[in-house]
Amino acid sequence: MMNSTLILALFLLFPVNVYSKESGMAFIPAGKFSIGTSTNLIHIDDFYIDKTEITQIKFKEVMGDTNFFFKGNNHPAEQINWYKAQAYCKRIGKRLPNELEWEKAAKAGTKTKYYWGTKPDADYAWYGGDYDLGHHPVAKKKPNKFGLFDTSGNVWEWTSTIDNSSSKYSGETHYKRVVKGGSFNVSANLITSMSSLSLHAKNRLFNVGFRCAK
Repeated sequence: MMNSTLILALFLLFPVNVYSKESGMAFIPAGKFSIGTSTNLIHIDDFYIDKTEITQIKFKEVMGDTNFFFKGNNHPAEQINWYKAQAYCKRIGKRLPNELEWEKAAKAGTKTKYYWGTKPDADYAWYGGDYDLGHHPVAKKKPNKFGLFDTSGNVWEWTSTIDNSSSKYSGETHYKRVVKGGSFNVSANLITSMSSLSLHAKNRLFNVGFRCAK
């Protein structure tokens, strides 16, 4: 068997992941990577992750009719809260990736601000767009070296990572989850491989979608 170092080296030579045994998913090999801009290395076990954001047509096939804000069969499923995203993944035998898995998959072995380099590039991501124009069909921009599309821009993506906090006024707990990757209507500084926000798990937003892992 090939060790994880050799597999990673092969991934970096080919923009499309040819080793995946899961349809529509990319295999992410076990190994260490640095989260954010830190130099500390964290080990992540191997896993699979969807190459694209879950589309509206795929979501409806599993979960039934859904009221999306910007409609389009091959556009990302949005206005989906964290609970519905989790339920979709579970129903098809998958799960939401955690924040570390998502970031490792998005970076694809790179250490630069974006997975393609140090400067914004519209060949790789939808960003800085007009609210009225909305998001775009998935997989229209160039993928990263693991074969993943739209990890920068288009829509933010839910992860399983918890970021709960208590209100300093009422003491009430805010049940939040981390989203990653930026969206079509944010600036270039928010579509990096490290970009993240914490949102209430019940939020249904036109610029937040998801992809599954396994």
